Amino acid sequence: MKLSQLCCANYHYKRYTLDYFLASAQRLGYETIELWASGPHLHLEDFDAARLAELSRSIKARGLKVGCFTPEQCVYAISVSHPDPVYRRRTIDFFNRHIEAAAALDCDRMVVSTGFAYLDVDPEDAFGWCVESFQEIGRKAEAEGVILALEPFTKFTTHICNEASQLVRMLKEVGSKNLTALADTDVIATTGVDTFTTFCSMVGKEKLGHVHFVDGNPGGHLAPGDGALDLDSALNTLKSMDYIGYLGLEILDRRYVMDPEDAMRRSLAWYLERI
Repeated sequence: MKLSQLCCANYHYKRYTLDYFLASAQRLGYETIELWASGPHLHLEDFDAARLAELSRSIKARGLKVGCFTPEQCVYAISVSHPDPVYRRRTIDFFNRHIEAAAALDCDRMVVSTGFAYLDVDPEDAFGWCVESFQEIGRKAEAEGVILALEPFTKFTTHICNEASQLVRMLKEVGSKNLTALADTDVIATTGVDTFTTFCSMVGKEKLGHVHFVDGNPGGHLAPGDGALDLDSALNTLKSMDYIGYLGLEILDRRYVMDPEDAMRRSLAWYLERI
């Protein structure tokens, strides 16, 4: 594992400017960032090609690379499993625009999800809508040279894709070479069906496109070392499979928002002690 694989992320920097986040990542010694694309930092409707180019120059001027681009898709009206075709069409367009933005930032990886499926709708219908949507989104990703990392959520968010078996089925039925899996250490532990090791084994090295590497109790998305998860075992699993992708520090708990740099400093120290 390398330093460049660990991505400083701006989720918990939302009370600070985006420039502060970039300066913080540089100051701490990170080489790579995971860029959460949402207000207040980067709401894409506010960024034309010129502003994205300016942002890209600013990131590179600090010696940083965007390893993963993550559009906000959990609190917005975004879902490829929604029964309304108009809703799904808008979601497809949303992801396609963000794929273009990722490419403009010289980032070849982007997070996607299935959205919030209704419990009173046939899950097989919802699964089918996801497949059709990701087939189209996948074609856009292939054209732009961007790898998509599909993230499972817990059952409290969706029942379409919670565990490795559902994710593997989705990847197979979509059939896009650019659609891969995302393994989130805290989500996997919270779901409780797979261990991190079995999840990665079922997905396979070639289809593991991104990792969200965070602690939890489970639940919480905490800085490594602040929770009860066996992250040493998770890191050893990645080492054993010669994982060469990124580990995004998707730290979400509000305890970190007043002093986000402290969490990033301690996360980096935790990682460097083990690689």
